[in-house]
Amino acid sequence: MDTQNTALLKDLLSARRSVRTFTEKPLSLTALDAFLYAGQGRTSKDGKRTAPSAHALHPLTLRVVVRQVEGLVPGVYLHDSPTGKLSRIGDLIDQGTLSSAALGDEQWLEDAPAVIAIVAQREVAIDRFAEQQADGLRGARYVDFEAGAAVQNMYLAVTAAGLGGVVVMGFDDLRMKEALRLERPLFPVALFCVGHPLK
Repeated sequence: MDTQNTALLKDLLSARRSVRTFTEKPLSLTALDAFLYAGQGRTSKDGKRTAPSAHALHPLTLRVVVRQVEGLVPGVYLHDSPTGKLSRIGDLIDQGTLSSAALGDEQWLEDAPAVIAIVAQREVAIDRFAEQQADGLRGARYVDFEAGAAVQNMYLAVTAAGLGGVVVMGFDDLRMKEALRLERPLFPVALFCVGHPLK
């Protein structure tokens, strides 16, 4: 057993917190890349990723609402897991749009320099695992589990970088889908706000 790595992991787990207030300091692109890799990075030539996926289906993708990231024009970006590349796919979402789809007062959706959206091809997972449970709940459960693993990975990466993050899952699904401009097969599962914590 590698006691040094075990101690480091224990320290990260102990230090992990949800941070809901951020400074106006831009996020570095290097940091954002590290968080995206932690969430859905490709780790092998055969397509394995940093987060586990039932039957290696990998129904998740990451979108990023970029407000203040060094080297990136504000807008909506798609993260390509196999290459790690970011592609700008749309203009910046209007201020107040994300928070208006939330079920509570979640101002951090507007204040964070970057919001990582974990989105899924939920119907693909439901169809794939229909033989295990015909009502679709099994496939939906696998999607939620995979998203949770991805978010925890990102939490630990954010903590290791000395930055802050918070996951948001309390939102109106259809309104958030519209706010994020998601294509028909994609479904919002969670949002992860990241930035420099306001001390």
